[in-house]
Amino acid sequence: PKFPAFLLCGLLPWMMWFTEAITLGTNCLVDHAGFLKNAVFPSEILPVVAVGTGMMNYVFSLPVLVLLLLVFGVPFRVTVVALPVVMGVQFLFTLGIVYFTATYNVFFRDLRYIVQHILLAMFFLTPIMYDFSVIPARFQWLLKLNPMTTIIDSYRNIFFYGAWPNWENLGYVLALSLVLVTAGAWAFEANREIFAEYL
Repeated sequence: PKFPAFLLCGLLPWMMWFTEAITLGTNCLVDHAGFLKNAVFPSEILPVVAVGTGMMNYVFSLPVLVLLLLVFGVPFRVTVVALPVVMGVQFLFTLGIVYFTATYNVFFRDLRYIVQHILLAMFFLTPIMYDFSVIPARFQWLLKLNPMTTIIDSYRNIFFYGAWPNWENLGYVLALSLVLVTAGAWAFEANREIFAEYL
């Protein structure tokens, strides 16, 4: 029931933010090689800008989601106040990935194409076009290995179902995101001095 509204709750943060940010972020160093040859330019800002751009795309798409929810008679509940928390987790998770993909795309230019195929596979392994509950219980653990499952499910809970996110699962994703950001920033910093040699 109300499938267009159901679909858009999961599709917008995936398509307008996650996919866009990963794609832009993976190529951000190669696409802005001129900046990296300037010793005073803070190159670590480029992945942040890529993820921030994706986030703003999502924010600007929210009025479309709100309109669709109103058209289909989905009421707004107090759970929407959890939106900034879910967005914060997604920002950190995406940034952690982008630090890695942007760094190693400098050395392995085919990485961008590999990332595109991974994103396509992840789309079908994330409950965007279907509800997580329709997956047989014995296979649900496989989807839970994908952190975007928790993030997309959280968006759908707060907008469509009027329920709070699963805070425990979201906490696990937050912890993973912090590890990814820390490790990704370290990998980026460790290679920053030699970026210009490969660009």
